[in-house]
Amino acid sequence: MGRIIWWVITIGLILFANWGIAKLFNNDFLDWSFLTGLAAVVLVKFFNSSGGMASEFANARLQSGNEDNDLQVEVWTRIEKIERRFKATPSFYVAIGYTLVSGIITFIYYFI
Repeated sequence: MGRIIWWVITIGLILFANWGIAKLFNNDFLDWSFLTGLAAVVLVKFFNSSGGMASEFANARLQSGNEDNDLQVEVWTRIEKIERRFKATPSFYVAIGYTLVSGIITFIYYFI
């Protein structure tokens, strides 16, 4: 039941974002559907992964804070490297499905 709820929420957010972008740029809904789906896939993957660029940046900022000369007490911490992992969620599969379907429909609409 929880997966179905996340599917509905994800597809609703993607459709709402697609509609908003189409209205913002005064285009048709179909013109932005593939790019909106692609952006949704990237965002879902970025926020459901660990050990990537964002984790490395956060670790670098934490470790660079150890080298401040203004501190009275030195604290040296060693942050273990996080293994790269990605857990596919229902939202990720919905975003991929939306991207594929919208890409096929867009191709058919404009090229056939």
